[in-house]
Amino acid sequence: MKKLFVIAAVAVLLLTAFLYPQRGGDNGKVKIGAPDDTGGMIIHYLVHEKGYGDAEVQHDFELYPVKDCCSSTSQWALSSNQYDLAVMCPDAAESLLEKDGRFEIVSPCLMNSDIVVVKPGLTPQKIGIAQNRTHQTQIVADIFGQGCATAPMLPAAIPYAYEKNAVDGVVVDALRGFTMTGDKLPATPVEAGHITYVLVVNNSFKDDPRYQEFLDLFQQSVEELNNPDILIEEIGRYKNIDFSREEVNQWNRLGIKHVFTIPEMRG
Repeated sequence: MKKLFVIAAVAVLLLTAFLYPQRGGDNGKVKIGAPDDTGGMIIHYLVHEKGYGDAEVQHDFELYPVKDCCSSTSQWALSSNQYDLAVMCPDAAESLLEKDGRFEIVSPCLMNSDIVVVKPGLTPQKIGIAQNRTHQTQIVADIFGQGCATAPMLPAAIPYAYEKNAVDGVVVDALRGFTMTGDKLPATPVEAGHITYVLVVNNSFKDDPRYQEFLDLFQQSVEELNNPDILIEEIGRYKNIDFSREEVNQWNRLGIKHVFTIPEMRG
């Protein structure tokens, strides 16, 4: 019986190591968690494309796509020291920081990437939003007023609910929304914009020299992805979507933009 217990324990440890990679230490790679939607595009670009031009080829950065950064599993992965850095929605980041003081928000990194898609000619009464994302509730209130109800659901269910007319509109990631029929509205009428993703760092990683290297590459990636020509190419590589020049113009009209405020570095 004891032998069977030992075998089972070893199997669990091996499975855990396979499913949840350990943090990159001095001899390991830097682990970066990012959503698999528009929020993760900048990390995909940084990891796969920043070996060109004047930047050195990067072999130390690895991307780990996350289906839903607001899920408890995704937050656990970061808080259990499996990632050095992560791109998260503001709700998930605030929840993590409330529970664990080892992390901090470095900077906003994406604005207005949640867009609203509504049925043409309707006065919306119910809008579908992703569960656990209270900032999307605020988006609905800002655009349609407090009288419009929200229907929280799994992110994967949002397009289906819209297609089946279970809701009059949805708050959805821009790359998904551009494939849906209907009127596209910006996340907020406020010119300052709405923060949809932030960059979070494990404080223990800030003393690693690769942190500064990452920040430099992140800043370069922000500037380049705001270039329409580069954006078109990257969306094609990232999601195999043929983005037209007109769609890029609509992207800009919706106020979708990568942003980054370089934090003060330690001397």
